[in-house]
Formats: sequence, C-alpha cells, structure tokens
Amino acid sequence: MKISKNITYKEATVSNTAKLYSIENVPNEFQLANMKMVAEKCFQPLRDWYGKPIGVSSFFRSEELNKKLGSSKTSQHLQGLYSENEEGAIDIDADVFDNGITNKAIFEWLKVNVEFDQLIWEYGSEVEPAWVHVSFRKGANRKMLLNARKNSKNKTYYTIR
Repeated sequence: MKISKNITYKEATVSNTAKLYSIENVPNEFQLANMKMVAEKCFQPLRDWYGKPIGVSSFFRSEELNKKLGSSKTSQHLQGLYSENEEGAIDIDADVFDNGITNKAIFEWLKVNVEFDQLIWEYGSEVEPAWVHVSFRKGANRKMLLNARKNSKNKTYYTIR
C-alpha cells in the first residue's frame, strides 16, 4: 500500500522503538486519511521537486508509541487522534539517503513552497537541523516557523524562528 507516490505504508509506520517494545503502530482509517493528506500536501511536492529519494524518519505514531517516545500528547504525529482537525506531521531527514540535499535546504524549500501548519528546525545547529518536522492542518494552517532545542534538563523547548 502507498501513502503517496513515494512513501510506502511500511515506511510511514516503521519504528525501531515500536519493534523493540512490541508496540503495534497501526493507523485507523481517519489517521490513514490524514497521513495521505500530509504526504500529498507537504512531502510529495518536495520529493517531486528534488527528483531523488528523501528520507522519512518519523511519520505515524500510535498513542502507545508516542507515549514511549516521551512526545507530547497533542503531537501531530498522532495524525489527528485527539483532534477534530484533519491534521498530521512528518519528520524528513536528508541523512537517511545522503544523496546531495541537506536538511537546511529541505527546510528552506518547504518554507517557501508548501502550505504548512508548523515547520520545525529540529535540534542540530544554527547551520543545519538534525531533521525537519512539517505538519499540515486542513483549513487551519498557522504557518509557524519554530526551532526545537533541549534545555539543561534535556527537555525540549520551542522558540520562534
């Protein structure tokens, strides 16, 4: 099954943490529809523009997996589980395939060329993010540009970019 032209269902639901802890990471029909929407609106335009594989490091997370990862209960990676919004998120990482594009280039291209709710420069440095988080909310995108960082207690915090 395909989520989009260039993302398979397996790629969208695979998780080393889920495997390690025997967590079932299976979206319901609503979540699957949201995944397809995010892929179509955010990932696929980037992939079509670049013309080469671009890595997906995190897409769908079940409630149990999201909790195990210590992520927010309102994470858009849950693909709308706790919201009436049609929404979802995907983490994109150039390092997965290392084929000439950088995470900074991905961030900058998405910022200018796609409609998004949140675009997050995830960790890394001021020069290059470790990966890029992009989310989409049907009819309610906020166009938020954020930085994700860790504080001295290893807790994630966000600042406006």
